[in-house]
Amino acid sequence: MAFVVGINLAVALKLVGVAARVDHRLLMRFYPLHWYAAALILLSGLALLLAYPAKALTNPLFYVKLAALTGGLSIAALWQRRGLAGLDLDRPRMLALVAILLWVITLFAGRFLAYTHSVLLASRSF
Repeated sequence: MAFVVGINLAVALKLVGVAARVDHRLLMRFYPLHWYAAALILLSGLALLLAYPAKALTNPLFYVKLAALTGGLSIAALWQRRGLAGLDLDRPRMLALVAILLWVITLFAGRFLAYTHSVLLASRSF
């Protein structure tokens, strides 16, 4: 998770203007590592979902995390596809702030998932 979030936060901070002197081509070189890490997150998430499906699927916070993660990865794919130099969006700064917010939501929702479940196993809900 640190690779995925860290790389995306670095790109977002570049677009916000915090790291204005960092060359965008340097950041774009990290995207292959980003997608490998995202694949590992997908595999570990599927393993947790298969192990405790009732725990995840009955917790609304799981869906918040899933939506924020999907939004963050969609923005990352957009940035990679268009490149930071050729980003022709009207407000790349606003999109970067949205990306930062989505990654913070993803991290917090994921951390609180362990503490907010009401059902652990489906057999115990009867």
